[in-house]
Amino acid sequence: MNKNITQQITAPTDYLDLTNPEQSKILEFQQEILELIVLGNNYKEICEKICLLIERLLDNAVASVMLLDKGKQCMNVFAAPSIPAECIARLNGLRPGPEAGSCGNAVFRQEAVFIESTLDDPRWQSIREIAIDFNILSCWSMPVRSKGGECIGSFALSSFEHRLPSVFHRKLLQIGSFIIGIALEQQKMNEQLYLSSKVFENSPEAIMIADKNRVIISINKALNIITGFSAEEVIGKPTSIVTSIRHSTKFFQKIWLSVKQSGHWQGEVWNRHKYGREYPAWLTITSVPNNNGSSCYYLINFSNITDKKKSDEIIWRQANHDSLTGLPNRNMFYDRLSHDIKNVSRAGTLLAVLFIDLDRFKEINDSFGHSVGDALLIEAAKRLNGCVRETDTVARLGGDEFTIILNGLTDQNCAERIIQLILLELTKPFYLNAKLAYVTASIGVTFFPADASSVEILMKNADQAMYAAKNNGRNCCSYFTSSMRKATEIRSRIAYELRHALREQHLFLMYQPIVDLTTGYIHKAEALIRWQHPERGTIYPIEFISIAEESNLITEIGDWVFKQAVNQVAAWQANYNTNFQISINKSPKQFISKMSDWVNHLREKKLDGQSIIVEITENLLLDIHELVVKQLLSFRDAGVQVAIDDFGTGYSSLSYLKKFDIDYLKIDQSFISNLDSKSNDRILCEAVITMAHRLGMKVVAEGVETDSQKQLLIAMGCDYGQGYFFSKPLSVENFEALLQQTP
Repeated sequence: MNKNITQQITAPTDYLDLTNPEQSKILEFQQEILELIVLGNNYKEICEKICLLIERLLDNAVASVMLLDKGKQCMNVFAAPSIPAECIARLNGLRPGPEAGSCGNAVFRQEAVFIESTLDDPRWQSIREIAIDFNILSCWSMPVRSKGGECIGSFALSSFEHRLPSVFHRKLLQIGSFIIGIALEQQKMNEQLYLSSKVFENSPEAIMIADKNRVIISINKALNIITGFSAEEVIGKPTSIVTSIRHSTKFFQKIWLSVKQSGHWQGEVWNRHKYGREYPAWLTITSVPNNNGSSCYYLINFSNITDKKKSDEIIWRQANHDSLTGLPNRNMFYDRLSHDIKNVSRAGTLLAVLFIDLDRFKEINDSFGHSVGDALLIEAAKRLNGCVRETDTVARLGGDEFTIILNGLTDQNCAERIIQLILLELTKPFYLNAKLAYVTASIGVTFFPADASSVEILMKNADQAMYAAKNNGRNCCSYFTSSMRKATEIRSRIAYELRHALREQHLFLMYQPIVDLTTGYIHKAEALIRWQHPERGTIYPIEFISIAEESNLITEIGDWVFKQAVNQVAAWQANYNTNFQISINKSPKQFISKMSDWVNHLREKKLDGQSIIVEITENLLLDIHELVVKQLLSFRDAGVQVAIDDFGTGYSSLSYLKKFDIDYLKIDQSFISNLDSKSNDRILCEAVITMAHRLGMKVVAEGVETDSQKQLLIAMGCDYGQGYFFSKPLSVENFEALLQQTP
């Protein structure tokens, strides 16, 4: 590079307008600068020296170099050995422009600017005070350009007297700005070379440079750390010294052919440590061509990826396997199923998908604790694996749900033996952490290609069949049938129509009285939803509530019921009884889908919390979900009363009844329907009533249909009755008529 600079500095220049002494001074000026560059001086020092040399050739003047910042918006002083620091501080941040002095104009106009009088020239308008304060009377500035011709700053002479530059001074400025540009370009290149050398030396990847014969000529420190070889041991040796012998010669021939054809190759290889240990490495080879384009050197870098491969394996396992049982998870199951479908299609065989749900697993989990539940799932996974062949897949989708792919079946009967074995194995007792537990399984079965041709439909079929097994009494299997698909289609249609019904206000409420058994007064009513279908007429909730829960419409419907009930209770409190209450059912799905702000709505309507009774199921209290707890406690704090509906049909916990301050127990109608003086149901009802009263709760008997049942309930001390004996569910108008007839 220094040779190049010398050539450019000493290139022929037009000296015809200069005197012999001036020509000599310019040559001497160039020679002194050249010596500085050859000696490798710092480039800021070179620029300062240029300033001092040119100041020596022009009396009563100072020189400066200003450079644009990285954003090319402002100029700052780079070298100005004779200019006061205060002046430099005021010049820094100068923005190029038509009034920004000689230097600002030179950069702005991209040409030399020679100003004889700074005190009245409009080009010094914005920085005139600097000229006055530091007695700068004239200023000549020349743009400084990079190697590519881009303006990067200015080189200037500022004089303490009014004057214009002679031809000699212009030549000095021209040569000075040119050399400064070259010097700064060289500085930039040197910095890049220095940075490159540091990157090479400190790279965490092993790097070696080989000549065209693939002989190593240089390595970095990382290569020594990774391979154990020192520079003395590998320089002059072929690059194969670090590669493993597990790769054939043909393998490396393909690699070098690729480098020859495309100039680059990268991939995973096995390398060899100095002491023989082999390790996986990620290798990159890049050819470095000379001026005529032929490969002159090879840049080879690699890293030990042992830890990465272990990490990738862990990540892959976590992404594809269940962390508890070690079985394939949902992601891998779907991949396997897609792959197996293709295989059996080619082979002309069958494939069965089994959807397995453990019966009453939740009871064990809640009774014995999650650790016992986890142990049961692990043992169940082992038993399932023991029932199938090596070619089959057992997976856990989550919770207590397992799936199995049975491959290569010649007919559907082939699956029956395995299914019966699974049912048998899962009925055997589980010995878990010194506890004995029993479960059974409900299994849904579907076949490819008989039942479906896609993964999605197969899984839906198996799921539907599994629920059919549940409904058939559990501990059995159910095979998918077309009628199940039809039932699903019906449910889908109902879900669609239900959404429309909610939007078009086809839903309405009926109200069934809840009667004080002692006085006969009607103080309460239960709101019961109905659907007025335009074609089918009135539809009862038993047909659509479960579908509303599945389709996540239940929250929106539940909020609608609540607001309707709130409006109605406000009217009846105003017209009939200030303490009147309406009870509404709240689905477990409503508790965990979102936090409906019922309490604030009551406050907005200026109603007491006790205007509403929220009816929940027993099982909800066993699912101690954070949102369930939060809403129940918010009801308690707001005075909203809570009733346990259908009490006696689920699994109750007395501690939860007290924890959440339950106000009412509603005895399920199945205990009332056969109630007489000698039945076991009478004993159960009496026990429930006694327990509730001891816990500070009131009791409502559902399904009262006869006077005999009413009298028995009164004798037991039951508080309230509800049923057809008193009234069927009524419209608002008929309910109000009943209220007017009741004392």
